[in-house]
Amino acid sequence: MSTLRSRRSFLGHAAAGFSTFALSRLAQAQVATEPPPRPLQVERAVAEPVSIEVNARPIPNFEPRDRSRTRFGSLEYRSGLVLTSPYRGFGGLSGIRLDAKGERFLAVSDQGGWFTGSIRYSGSRMAGLDDVEAAPLLNAEGRPITEKRLWWDSESLTRDGNVVYVGLERVNQILRYDFSKGGTRARGEVIQVPPALRKLPHNKGLEGWSSSRRASRSPAP
Repeated sequence: MSTLRSRRSFLGHAAAGFSTFALSRLAQAQVATEPPPRPLQVERAVAEPVSIEVNARPIPNFEPRDRSRTRFGSLEYRSGLVLTSPYRGFGGLSGIRLDAKGERFLAVSDQGGWFTGSIRYSGSRMAGLDDVEAAPLLNAEGRPITEKRLWWDSESLTRDGNVVYVGLERVNQILRYDFSKGGTRARGEVIQVPPALRKLPHNKGLEGWSSSRRASRSPAP
């Protein structure tokens, strides 16, 4: 009986040892043959413009209860996109401007960042985004505006040629950027605003605005 028990014990230990060895070799083989995982972009902010990946999913209908409906008052729904990105700083787009063709865009997020890129179309419907870049809004010293307390809630955006204006809601300030000096690398300058704007309640400032040029009048002959 003792001899039989010893033999069973030996076989049990041998089997366990072989299993451990086999699993170890299998794990080594998997590590050797499987490609390393693709690193994700997890930065919340960047120091300079960087290319990012943005995925798009079409929104075929604006009214889910009546998918055939496209007219809403004087407006017609053409298309929409659900946008996602592995870049953690993506999202919160609070202002956007398009070029005359409706293709190139400039957007600002409510976390103190720029986003630029192109809209890809399939016929007349939006299909995705290409060549997307993220960049920080810079102050007059060339540093991200988010380094200063509360200077991150960039909500409103308007453009006049190469000059871009960004409104910061929580501090009720407006920054002026000359895009002829490096595009999104341009430095922002605080401009003078009406006293009433500076007195707007906390987190209830400018959500959207636009610029307009005064019509020039020539002297009558």
